[in-house]
Amino acid sequence: MKICRYQTHADGPVLVGVVRGDLVHDVTAVAQALPALRWPFPPGDQFIAHLEGMRPQMDALADESAGVPLSRVLLKSPVANPGKFVCGAGNFEEVLAAGGHPRRLGLLFKMTSAAAGPADGVILRWPERTTFHEMEIAIVIGKAGTDIPAAQAMDHVAGYCIGLDMTMQGSEFPSFGKSFDTYGMMGPWLTTRDEIADPDALDFRLTVNGKDRQVDNTRRLVLGIADLVEHAASVMTLHPGDVIFSGTPPRSVGPVVPGDTMHAWMQGLGEMTVAVTGGSGRKTPLDGMEP
Repeated sequence: MKICRYQTHADGPVLVGVVRGDLVHDVTAVAQALPALRWPFPPGDQFIAHLEGMRPQMDALADESAGVPLSRVLLKSPVANPGKFVCGAGNFEEVLAAGGHPRRLGLLFKMTSAAAGPADGVILRWPERTTFHEMEIAIVIGKAGTDIPAAQAMDHVAGYCIGLDMTMQGSEFPSFGKSFDTYGMMGPWLTTRDEIADPDALDFRLTVNGKDRQVDNTRRLVLGIADLVEHAASVMTLHPGDVIFSGTPPRSVGPVVPGDTMHAWMQGLGEMTVAVTGGSGRKTPLDGMEP
């Protein structure tokens, strides 16, 4: 199943849809099946937590709903409430060849307020600084767990989407440069785990203004999907809606500037076009330091 969040116009409500071919079918009513909650709220995205049980109803609602062409909707982040973004570090063959192993390097993080979807675009709040694109597979956790062995890891995965782990370059801590609003780009929808036979063998391509920037395959990940889940769960509890970005090959990261258009495609996960715009620049004082 391919599940999206979308709007039919910019000021409209965010709806839930099932994507079939080139059409999206409104299944927003399924959210009425979610349990009513009172504070303190349980951790995790409750839609993702109950997704498996709601799928039959979503299929039935999609059967009854007239489809709307995908070209006419605004796609938002497929995960409404990610609990945390965990980012793989040094997780490609060339880093391993240089002596760095992702299990030794640890993990990086970004604030969940960075979550965005294709319709939001990427906004460079500090356009005077350099921001790199990093296209990756994004793993969405579906079931809570900790100390999860790799052999059981896939039982905890809800599905996958394309991720753009945007990262501002500079002397600040790495997680700071990853945490600007819209720097956690996900889309175009969540593809459930059962639709992808082998997530460790997916071709992907990122173009900027029509020119290839990243052309690769997830088979070159040092830690594959199951190992990444094990790695993260070895130090933290994972909850439904948590997102693990796989890491990206350093040979193919590159800068984007306002006015650029990124197009990301990944085998089995779809494609999305993301516009890059700019903000007004840094407003916080630097006490005379150079930017």
